Amino acid sequence: MSLPAVSRTLAIGLAIPLAAAFLGGCGSKPTTRTLTGEWDAYVALGSAPGDGFEGWRRMGFAHFAGADSGFAGTIRKRTGEPMLTVTKVTATGDSLLLADSTAMSLAAMWHGDTVAGVMRTNGVPSGRRMRLVRRSTPFVVEQSYALWPGAVSDSTYAVTEDTAVFMTTRDGAKLVSYIARPVGAGPFGVVLQRTPYTRILHPAGRYWASRGYIFVAQHVRGRDISDGAEFGDYDTDVRDGYDAVEWAATLPGANGKVGMIGHSDEGRLAWYAAVSAPPHLAAIAPSAASGDPWRIVPYTDMVFSPINVSWACLMRARTLQNINDLDIGTAMMHLPLSDLPQKLGCGQVPLWDRWIAHPSLDAYWRAHAVTTNIAKVRAPVLQVSGWYDDSRGPIDYTMALQQVPGHPLVRVVMGPGAHKGVDYVAGDFGPQSRVETRRLQLRWFDHYLLGKDNGVEREPPVDIFVFGDNVWRKEAAWPIARAVPTAWYLASGGSANTSSGNGRLDTLPPTGAAVDTFTYDPAKPTPYLIDSRELETSLNEDFSTLNATRRDALVFTSAKLQKPIEVTGNMRATLWAATNARDTDWNIMLLDVFPDGHAERVQDGVARARFRKGFDRETLLTPGAIERYDIDVWFTSRVFLPGHQLRVSISSALFPKYDRNLNTGGNNERDSTFVVAHQRILHDAAHPSHVLLPVIPR
Repeated sequence: MSLPAVSRTLAIGLAIPLAAAFLGGCGSKPTTRTLTGEWDAYVALGSAPGDGFEGWRRMGFAHFAGADSGFAGTIRKRTGEPMLTVTKVTATGDSLLLADSTAMSLAAMWHGDTVAGVMRTNGVPSGRRMRLVRRSTPFVVEQSYALWPGAVSDSTYAVTEDTAVFMTTRDGAKLVSYIARPVGAGPFGVVLQRTPYTRILHPAGRYWASRGYIFVAQHVRGRDISDGAEFGDYDTDVRDGYDAVEWAATLPGANGKVGMIGHSDEGRLAWYAAVSAPPHLAAIAPSAASGDPWRIVPYTDMVFSPINVSWACLMRARTLQNINDLDIGTAMMHLPLSDLPQKLGCGQVPLWDRWIAHPSLDAYWRAHAVTTNIAKVRAPVLQVSGWYDDSRGPIDYTMALQQVPGHPLVRVVMGPGAHKGVDYVAGDFGPQSRVETRRLQLRWFDHYLLGKDNGVEREPPVDIFVFGDNVWRKEAAWPIARAVPTAWYLASGGSANTSSGNGRLDTLPPTGAAVDTFTYDPAKPTPYLIDSRELETSLNEDFSTLNATRRDALVFTSAKLQKPIEVTGNMRATLWAATNARDTDWNIMLLDVFPDGHAERVQDGVARARFRKGFDRETLLTPGAIERYDIDVWFTSRVFLPGHQLRVSISSALFPKYDRNLNTGGNNERDSTFVVAHQRILHDAAHPSHVLLPVIPR
């Protein structure tokens, strides 16, 4: 029996209900489908599904009206800005085309009561997909929470812009800047952002200039029309940062005080300038600043992260390259890892080659580290980041700077977001979850660049968002002095493989079996849930299915909590382990198991066995020998609620967040051969493997 296709075009003011094609074969009754109502809008990268995990992020909401409406519908970001103002809906069978009055559209299909399809521009896929999932209540637009209430500079100035102003460095290189200026005599403070990404930033420039600041966005060497043969590892950016600050301080109309901002690697560039201590740098306020290169990019505690091939391919030319449709998930299994960019079709990427050439903590990496020279920082520091941000720099830099006698004021703000914001973090954290980073920076610079007495320097130095309570809280210091280090011990009956095993997590010393075993095969590495194209490596995905099915991971789960437990601070783990290999990895993940069974990643950490005595020296294993591994499990602020359970999983891979240890003792990035490793985790009185959590008394 052939199925009749129903086709109609729905324009503004026309009825939205759509008659579906018959479902289920002969004899089925037709189902009436309608767009009318409320929807959550989920977005994923790529014009087509990749091979592997797909990151669908709840980035917006949609509303479609009925026949008496004057418009078809709208899809908006969670903060209210339009994503697609739908003026026309065309339906053909199960197919839908939602189009606006410009060139944007969503070419979609009905899947049950869900609509999913590809975003297009001028009919061409634009590298994103969208899924609409019906919701029962209207969405409430998420407003910015006033974390630091009080007046800030208002938008009162007219603005002029120049997209190409050149500065000459001390060695003669010409670097190009975009400059937005307030119209007036000044003098004005200067906000400087040095960037490898986009230079012409009209919205940012108009924001700062309209509030009485000269805004400068400068391309670093090797980007766009700045001098430099190719973009590299920021070899010259400590001194270039110094030169840029001193140049910006002398711009016409400047008051001689410069503040630096920047997100991600731009944030690290602000730190690079700060460690050179230019006299006219009055303050810095980076957000999500990238940590030292052996801490997060390209290595994580000296374990290479192949997921950074996304960034390497993005940056491979003088301007940003499109990576949305790279099939990274499939290519990631390729060996050797050293030629992964070529496997992906990115060609030769010298930056990638330089990363691979330094597989231990050597002078090369120390020269590219902020912490190497952090004692030279003189400017007050504001850092803004999130607990699921993978940049790692803000906490690391805060703790390092605090160790310097006489250090400048440092404030840190840690919210609920990821590297690109709270939209990437699963869950609903209430009306305080969004904070406007730029407003915090403005308040900071109003004081340090314009001399306004607004009290920012007198407030407690730490603002944290506490998951579970879903509130912001001020603290006197980081780490929090009242935190009680509490060990949660691994224990089992000798069969902790999968969440259906007998692995236990308890604050009592371990009892039961002395050891658990598993096999690690690099050909089938334990997965880590990550969308390779997102450039987000630290999200709170649901690992319950993997916990239940992967026998190459051990799972230890607590009893259901009877009262809330707050964990706020830096977390560590100690594992006693043995392997029959010459080298291997140990991965540990902390999870929050909800009453419905889903297991949400909180944080994870990794130890590469060859670096157990220091990242700067490689010491291979004696097969079968028991070794102690102390593992950094990053940081959080989270209340584990009654009815929830704490969970720890142990494996020898979290792929592709970390590259596969090939277990041979050879070069894990250049070699193609590997061996299977047989692993033992010990948890008896003599070897009390545990996680150490900073518990806040309540």
